[in-house]
Amino acid sequence: MDMMQIAVIAVFGIISAVILKNYKPEFGMLFIIVLSFFLLGRGILLLDGIREQLEVIQSFYLENRYYYKILFKIIGITYLCEFASGICKDAGYQSISSQVELLGKLMILVSAMPVLITIIETLWKYEI
Repeated sequence: MDMMQIAVIAVFGIISAVILKNYKPEFGMLFIIVLSFFLLGRGILLLDGIREQLEVIQSFYLENRYYYKILFKIIGITYLCEFASGICKDAGYQSISSQVELLGKLMILVSAMPVLITIIETLWKYEI
C-alpha cells in the first residue's frame, strides 16, 4: 500500500467520522480509534521492511547486534507514545496525553542508558 492509498483512507476515515459524529458522537470517536489502529498497523508493516534492510547492514557488524535491538526498542517506544498521545488528545484528555509523552521520554532515556554508558567508558578509556 503506497502513501497515496494511506492518505485517501485517512481522509475518507476522517470525513466518515465527522459525519458519524453528528448522529452518534461515541461512534465517531470509536471510528477514529479503529482508523488509528489500522494506520498504526500499516506503519508497523513499513517498519518491518526497514528492519530487514538494517539486518543486512547488521550482518556486516555482528559485534554490534545489541545496539540494533536498542535502536528498534527506542523506535517502537517513540511510535507507540506518539500514537497513544494522539488518541488521548483527540479524546480531549490533554493531561493524560502529556503524561504519556513524558513517560515515553523517560523510557527512551532508560533504554538508551547502555549506549550512553558505553560512550562514556570509551571516552574515559582514551581520556578525551
